[in-house]
Amino acid sequence: MNVKSRKTGKPSAPAETRRPYRSAARAQAADATRTRIIDAARTLFIGGPDLPAFSVDGVARQAGVTRLTVYNQFESKLGLLEAVFDDIAERGGLIAALPSIFIEPDPHAALRRFVSVFCGFWTRHKTMMPAFQAVIKIDEDIAASLQRRTERRRHILGVLVERLAPGAGKANADLVDLLYVLTSFDTFDALSARNRNAKAVEALMQTLVEQTVRTLLGTRG
Repeated sequence: MNVKSRKTGKPSAPAETRRPYRSAARAQAADATRTRIIDAARTLFIGGPDLPAFSVDGVARQAGVTRLTVYNQFESKLGLLEAVFDDIAERGGLIAALPSIFIEPDPHAALRRFVSVFCGFWTRHKTMMPAFQAVIKIDEDIAASLQRRTERRRHILGVLVERLAPGAGKANADLVDLLYVLTSFDTFDALSARNRNAKAVEALMQTLVEQTVRTLLGTRG
């Protein structure tokens, strides 16, 4: 049954037909605000001339919102950091590409795919990485969050190495640690010397990884 509007005397739309529209509009506005905050946080995280240091207050000002809005969206500084790092991972292709590593039946092919994925990520974010190194020296929260992120790379390598040599225990742990170093940004950056392009750097990293695996697994025979 329709209810007449007090102003016009005309039947107004039932509440249940208006509410979904308002809810959708609010959700879109919230998503837009969240995206704006993440973009602002990423900008401050990377840094640049005339930009303030990364902080919740600084992000709020950069995004044109209140500090309370930032906390309403992300609950804490750590929650904001995690959202920024998720955004960086998505932009760098990690979120889309990592599942293909786990479904690859050949462990050697999976490891090559792993190297390729992270070389692509380092390439896309090469200019950003020095900012990471600088910020972690002065912000313990960022340092701890990034450390948890990098440990995920070690965990994936642990899964791949276990597939290469099941049940090898400490020997596998040693191999994982070596591969962790060889697939790091520091290694990628060091091999980028002499004007090597990304493709050439990846080829060198693939060679280093393959030779390390072959050497360590070969010594167990």
